[in-house]
Parts: sequence; C-alpha cells; structure tokens
Amino acid sequence: MNVLQRFGLLCLIFLVTCSSISSGELTGKVLNSETNNLIGGVNVRIIELNRTVESDKKGIFQFINIPDNIYTVVASHVGYDQADTIAVTVSGATTINLKLKPSPWVLNDVVITGTRTPHLLKDVPVQTEVISERDFARTGAKSVDEALSSAIGININEDLSGQAANIRGIEGDRVLILVDGERAVGRVRGAIDLSQYSLNNVAKIEVIKGTGSTLYGSDAMGGVINIITKKPQETEAIADVYLDYGRYNQYNPSVDFKYGTSRNSMLLGANYYSTDGFDLDKTTLHTNGQEKIKRWNGTSKYKRKLSENMDLILSGRYMQEKREWIESEKRKLNAISDTVDVPFDDIEENKRYEGSLNMNYLSGDKYSMKMRLFATYYDHKWNKFAVSDGTWEDTSDTQDLFMEASYTSNYVIGENHIATYGFDYNYQDLTSTELISTKEADKSYATYLQYEYQLLKQLNMIIGSRYEHHSSFGGHFNPSFNLMYKPNEQIKFRGFVGKGFRSPSIKEQYFVFDHTSAGYIVYGGNAIDPETIGSDADFKEMKEENSINSSISAEFSYGTIGLHRITYFYNHLDNLIDFIWIDFDDGYWRGRYVYQNIEAAITQGIEWESRIRLNKSTDFSFSYNYLKTKDLSTGDELRNRPVHTLKFFLTWLFQKSGFGGSFYGDFASKKIWVPRSNTGGNENVDSDGNIVLENQYAPQRFRINLNLFKRFDNNLEIFVRGENLTDNTNVDFGYWPGLTVFTGIKYDFSL
Repeated sequence: MNVLQRFGLLCLIFLVTCSSISSGELTGKVLNSETNNLIGGVNVRIIELNRTVESDKKGIFQFINIPDNIYTVVASHVGYDQADTIAVTVSGATTINLKLKPSPWVLNDVVITGTRTPHLLKDVPVQTEVISERDFARTGAKSVDEALSSAIGININEDLSGQAANIRGIEGDRVLILVDGERAVGRVRGAIDLSQYSLNNVAKIEVIKGTGSTLYGSDAMGGVINIITKKPQETEAIADVYLDYGRYNQYNPSVDFKYGTSRNSMLLGANYYSTDGFDLDKTTLHTNGQEKIKRWNGTSKYKRKLSENMDLILSGRYMQEKREWIESEKRKLNAISDTVDVPFDDIEENKRYEGSLNMNYLSGDKYSMKMRLFATYYDHKWNKFAVSDGTWEDTSDTQDLFMEASYTSNYVIGENHIATYGFDYNYQDLTSTELISTKEADKSYATYLQYEYQLLKQLNMIIGSRYEHHSSFGGHFNPSFNLMYKPNEQIKFRGFVGKGFRSPSIKEQYFVFDHTSAGYIVYGGNAIDPETIGSDADFKEMKEENSINSSISAEFSYGTIGLHRITYFYNHLDNLIDFIWIDFDDGYWRGRYVYQNIEAAITQGIEWESRIRLNKSTDFSFSYNYLKTKDLSTGDELRNRPVHTLKFFLTWLFQKSGFGGSFYGDFASKKIWVPRSNTGGNENVDSDGNIVLENQYAPQRFRINLNLFKRFDNNLEIFVRGENLTDNTNVDFGYWPGLTVFTGIKYDFSL
C-alpha cells in the first residue's frame, strides 16, 4: 500500500469516526416571565462549550453542530435578572424555552422623553419617572390614569374634565400629554381626561416633572406625560386576548395582534370599556358617583424598513365614548321665588381621531433625524334634557383640530458632546357653540436647541432653550439647565432649573358659556369689553402664564437589590389664568364671570422613594410626598392638593408555581375641597345655591388593594382583584368607588 492509499484510508477512517459522533442542535425562545412577550437581544450561553449566541428580534436563538451531551445553559439581558442556569440534554434537534424576570426597577430601560435622545434611565440627566408594562400588570391598571396613580408626586383628580394628572401641585391643564411624542387634544374643560386612554399596546409611560426639558413648549409648565406605545417588530403572528368583569357591571375586553417580517411589521389593538356606573346616595336627585360609560379604543401602527438606516412608521388611533348621568341644579322659578332642585339627564359624547407619519433616519452613531406629520381631531357634544318631560335644555358642541409638522435631529460631536435641535409648526382651530365667533384659530412655530456635554466622566450637563411664537399673543423664550453628578455607579445627584409658560387657550380667550337657566355666564378674557356688557370692571389684556421650576435630588442604588431617592422641588407660577366674578345681573342671579390673569402661586416639597428587593420573588416599594402650596394673592393653600401623600407596593411572583400578586395602597391627608361645578369648579355653594367663600376641607383618605394571579405554562393567566378593600367612601367629597372586585383572564397565543 503506497503512501497515497494509506492517506486515503486514514481519511476514510476519520470520516467514519466523525459520522459516528452524533451532532445535535439546540434551539429555543426567550420570553418575559411576567408578560410572555418574546425578548430579542438576549445573550444565551452554553458554559461547557463557551459558546454564546444572541436571540433575534423574534426572541429565537440557535446553536448548531453540538455533540450530544448534557450542558449548562444561562441567559442574560440588560433590564432583566440573569436566568438560573439550567441543565439541558441535547440529543439531535432539541428545543427549549427560557424565561427572564424583569428587574424590580427599570434603571437599565432606555428613555427618550426628557432629552429626545436615547439614554439609560440611570444615566439620563433629566430626572425621568417610568411606569412600565410590568407595573401595569402587577396592579391590574386598565387605563393611563390608573397606571399613573402609583407614581410619586402625581395625584389623579376627578373633575368635569374627567381623570386629570396633578404633578407636584400643578394642575392637569398645565401638564402636557403626549402619545409617542404627539400632542393630545380634547381639553374640553381644561385638562386631558386620562381615563380615555386604554393601556392595551402601551409599553410604558415616561414622566418629566416640571420644565426640566425645554423641548416641548406651551402646556408643559407642570411637566410632560408621554404614553409610549409598543413598536412593531419582527415576530411571528401573535394575538393577546384580555377580559375582566367587575362590580357595577364593568366590562373591559381587549385584543391585540402583532406580526412582522424583516421589512414590514404591524400592531393592531382594540379595547371596549363599559360600566353602568353607581350612585352612592340615592336620596338626592343627581348622580353621586360614577356616570354610565361606554368607550371604544382602537390603535394601529405599521412599520416599513426602507433601508438599513431608514424606516417609515404610520400610526392611527381612535376613541369613542358616551357618558350619561343625572345632574340637578338650584333654580329660581321666578325673580322672587326660592330656589328648588331641578333634575336633568346629561348625555356627553366624545370622539378622537389621530394619525401620524414618521420617518426616522440613523447614520451610524453620529447622526439621527426624525420628521413627523401629525393631525388629531376631537369632537365633543353635550346635551341636557329635563327629567320631567324630556325637554331639551342646553347644549355644547365643540370640535378641536390640531396639526403639526416637526423635525428633530441629534448630532454627536466628538466623544462628549451631543446637540439636539429642531423646529415645530402647529395649527389649531376650535369650532364651538360656546365661542364668541363660532370658530377661532391659533398658529404657532417653535425652534429649539439643546446641548449635552460630559465635562468629566462623573459630570454631565444639558443646556437648552426654546423660542415659541403664537399668532394670538406673540413669542416666548424659555431656557433650562440640567446637571447630573455621578461619583460612582451607586450614587447620583441631579438638579435642574428651567423657565416654562402656557399660552392662553382659545377657550380662555374667546369663551362665552351662557348658562342662563342655571343663573350664570362665563366670558373669555378677549371675548368682551366692559362697555359691551355694561360693567365698570377693568378687564386686562390676557398674557401667557409663566413659571420658574427647579429641583435637586440625591439617589443611592445598589444593583438590583435596592434604590433610594430624595428630591426637593420648588415651582413659582405667575399670571395664572382663572375666572373671576364680575357682578350679578337680572338674568344671572349666580353671577357673571370672566377669565383673567389673576393668580400667582408657589408649590414646593419633598419626595422620598425607596425600592427594595426582599428576596428573589418579592419586591417592596414605598414613597412619601410632602407638598406645600400657597396662593400668593390670598395666602391660602391651593385647592385639591393634600399636604401628605404615601404610597406602598408589595409584589411577588413565584416562578415555579406561576402564582403572584400585589398588595398596594395609598394615603392622602386632608385638603381644601372644591366640588365639581359647571362654572369650572372653584367655588363652594350652599343649600340655596349661593357662593360661599370660606374654605372647606375634605378629610384624609386611605385605600388598600389586592391583586392575585396565576400563570400557566400555556400563556394563560387568570386573576382576581379587589380595590378599596376597606370600602372607604365619602359621598360629600367624591371619595368613590367603594369596594370593587374584578375577575378576569388573559391569554397569548400564536396564530
């Protein structure tokens, strides 16, 4: 046998030997243990082979050409606890599923609202609060107002606007509400009703308190709430079905659908909410509690990847609701008679349409650009009918149109400099039966520049400025300065000072709400002059509201074990707009009113927050808010602001059994009380319908809640939730509902 033959024989023996060694394959999916959503970008490692792969956008990973054996596999991802190591027997083609548990807080989450540039939450100079999808699931929140009720420094107040967010003592009509960075409209009575926004397809909510960011302009004096929806991504076709049912015949079903390829992806969602409402005191003629509500929400989002650096996103949202309740009013049957209670059926219908086109471009790590076209239309109708005979009594018909074109760029200069710049052009018009000329419009444009500079490894600052010009009253310039000092990974100090403003709304300028039947009328500040109505009052030209906001905070964290943060804040507000009494008139026995710049106020306080991981399965968080407010024109406290607020959460999830839950509650001290009223809610009225100027205090309130759930391996979850377990109610001060129990089911499945 020659050398060549011997070599051939050796090769044959080698191939036969290799073929006798079985070569296997290990594939699988990585899922969020709490939501069962697939997770991309997870590092999956086989320890014995020292091989690591990354899960793709669909959460799928794959190892090929693995000798059959028993291996130790571990998975890790920023924002999640490292998974337990598991032993896997590979024999041929083997498939497994790995589950990661989200970290107890989202310090490694990426946030964008405060700077319009991506930052890890732990590293962003502009202090940002995040309420995550995990938080929604733990508390059973169904709408944005319920989700925000757990956040420190935010109080949800119910008034004629609905459920509005008060941030650090600044009312909801001075808080900017965004959905994916797009402005929400529908401030029929001042604030945006956050209960209209369902949480289906919402990924998280980011909150900026005060004017720490100068990127958003008017309406952001109190802060910014950005509702961020889920992004379309490459995934198999998956549907999520949710249903709960509770007391007062409350239904809340929803369905979400997602599907995506490498080029095209989409999200669709629909939600329906219905309740019969409740009346906690049937001895009165009017509804003391929740009105009857039927509401639909629909969302859609389509993403087209145009190239490796550019994508196009089309979004559409729709909301329709109907509310019904019984209202009673003090009426004088004639000029000399006593007042009597007269009941009315109130029916309110609201619709919101939203659509946007976004183009995003990213050039390496140095430059990014975003262009947006956005339009939204809000249709509000309200009618009042006499209960006795169904006679039509009063109406309000308002349509609000808002359109925006915007451009934003981020440019990285060197290693330590980032410039963010852009411009917005907005057009808004309001058509209403309550305006002096039926239709009024406002046009505005704005330009802004923000410069972020890392002076030292431990020191980062942001300087920003924005100029905004409105056709109705002129221009305004507002700067801000943010600083973050991080001596090490455990300790951080943040501070900011900024100037904010709010332009008078179209209603505040041109409003004429003639409620003769109830004995009053309210005028916009630019709607009339004193001579027109025969008054000696001195009306002043309306100006924009403005503020100086500041805060400083210290934070201490130790990995995923604990976090503690204390913040001091101070807000000085000037030229606040409210309506004032002009006089009494024969036709208006409860008075005539007009909007004016009349108030200056201070809100200041301290926020404390602690989050602690008690063990691998259990987390505890606690927050306390001290709020000191002062109306500088009267020296009184501001209305509807409790001095002391406490909130706590105890949450647990046992991975093996799938059993979890949350025990949570809140306490609010007494506060100056203002009842809901058609004149805006800033006066107390006695039994005869006369205005009472003395302050009235609502008592303290304490609520506790319990949410229990069981998750099964087939992506099924069942739950039961009890809210206000102590049945703490007070009809006189709007403390409702009482004890409410819900039960429901959630199921995710592939199509």
